[in-house]
Amino acid sequence: MRNLPSDIDADVVIEVSRLIDDAEDLLPLPVHELVKRIRTILQTRLSDEAIEELVVEMASTRGLPMVFDKPAE
Repeated sequence: MRNLPSDIDADVVIEVSRLIDDAEDLLPLPVHELVKRIRTILQTRLSDEAIEELVVEMASTRGLPMVFDKPAE
């Protein structure tokens, strides 16, 4: 994994890791759904895009398949 920028939220990194571990039964990982879950659990100044990048990078490192469909608004 790359070095994280100094403005990264460590709590978000930990939560992403936990959610990926818990969601491995739900493969492929629903990237946008994980971002929504993180938003309901934590308050962070990170953008949705930054959280998505983190989810994708961490899931890719683990070799997990992902789905990128955005939910209907």
